[in-house]
Amino acid sequence: MVDKFRKKYTVTAILAALGIARSSYYRWTKEPKKILSEVELAITELCQKHTYRYGHRKITKLLKRRYKIKRHRNTVQRIMQKLNLQCRVKPKRKWKSQGETVIIAPNLLARNFSASKPNEKWVTDITYIQ
Repeated sequence: MVDKFRKKYTVTAILAALGIARSSYYRWTKEPKKILSEVELAITELCQKHTYRYGHRKITKLLKRRYKIKRHRNTVQRIMQKLNLQCRVKPKRKWKSQGETVIIAPNLLARNFSASKPNEKWVTDITYIQ
């Protein structure tokens, strides 16, 4: 983006608009291109193919099955973390009660919790059941 607008604006103005420090930009441009290994390329390809749905355990099994590459799952996890290829976690859905219950049980105990013998009075809460 900087190279695209460099002819019209100064680098400082472009970076100020983007909110990036000039030193960060120059450090990033001087950084050598990272060459990925065969394993890293295979992991990246598998993650992209499966739309980042699989974690390191399943990617490890797919590596072994498709590419005949045997790596420990911790190694695969470390590579995935290094390349920011973490799987998407499906959010848990909370169960919501659908309105008020129609049946209201009578209060037979009436807060009289003392019992004359064991197992005479049992109490539980089942308000979560519709």
